[in-house]
Amino acid sequence: MVRPTRVVLIATFIALLALAAAFFLAASAEAESLTVTHLQVEGVPGEIVFVADLHLREETAPLIGRAVEEVNALRPSLVLIGGDCISSGRQDLPYLDLLAGIEAPAYAVLGNHDYGRSTRDLDETALAAVNLTIAGYDLSPLDDGEADTVLADAVAGRLEAAGVKVLRNEYVVEEIDGRTLLIVGLDDALAGRTAYPDDLPAADYTVVLLHEPEYRAAWECDLLLCGHTHGGQIDLPIIGKPAAWLGHWPFAGRLDEEGRTLYVGRGVGTTPFLGMGLRYNCPPEITVIET
Repeated sequence: MVRPTRVVLIATFIALLALAAAFFLAASAEAESLTVTHLQVEGVPGEIVFVADLHLREETAPLIGRAVEEVNALRPSLVLIGGDCISSGRQDLPYLDLLAGIEAPAYAVLGNHDYGRSTRDLDETALAAVNLTIAGYDLSPLDDGEADTVLADAVAGRLEAAGVKVLRNEYVVEEIDGRTLLIVGLDDALAGRTAYPDDLPAADYTVVLLHEPEYRAAWECDLLLCGHTHGGQIDLPIIGKPAAWLGHWPFAGRLDEEGRTLYVGRGVGTTPFLGMGLRYNCPPEITVIET
């Protein structure tokens, strides 16, 4: 005869297994979805599409292919890509060719994955030594020689071959609807390579691209676009985002600060967990920025 307590334990175990299976199925399906966010920002010229954290690899290539089709259907004035274009290494480089399908002018910055860097690589002493003020902005303590600059150059070269201009502490000026748009693209912070360019020209509107929002300074601009956080990627009911438990800032969305708008995108690709791409209450995002 099976004791009642044993029956309860078995039933509870089966229920937990079913719940876990349902979660993984839902999170796997969400990671393959695409959402379009319309962000209204006063004064922005034309329509700008922003995407970040493509994390291109064999598993995410179909999703990114669909994202390119969706971006083209939106018919934007231009496309901005906020870093982490690949996932983990040189084997991902061929998938960057998918971005050749983008029809609008496209600009990108590099992220920590493009340099083979992880937040786990950060040294607390180096972090304490960085300077995020305007006058003394300096991330060189993070440049410990471990960043894979050869990989980063290869990512940049492949993007350029696909028609995506890579900005590494550089700027470019676009004219949209008779107005000048200044785009400032900053190199990766976790690689210690971010440096704000001097002597920027005057423009009607200024957008700054930086992969990691935690390393922003009070630069004068109208719009600062970042990625990196994935919005935490998993946002569970009641208990929230596990990424926060690990000391990360899992924010995604809009902040109005210091006379400018900061927008942190949720990203399109994913960082895999147990070999799987998972998202929950935090779907992949294409952002349309418009007046």
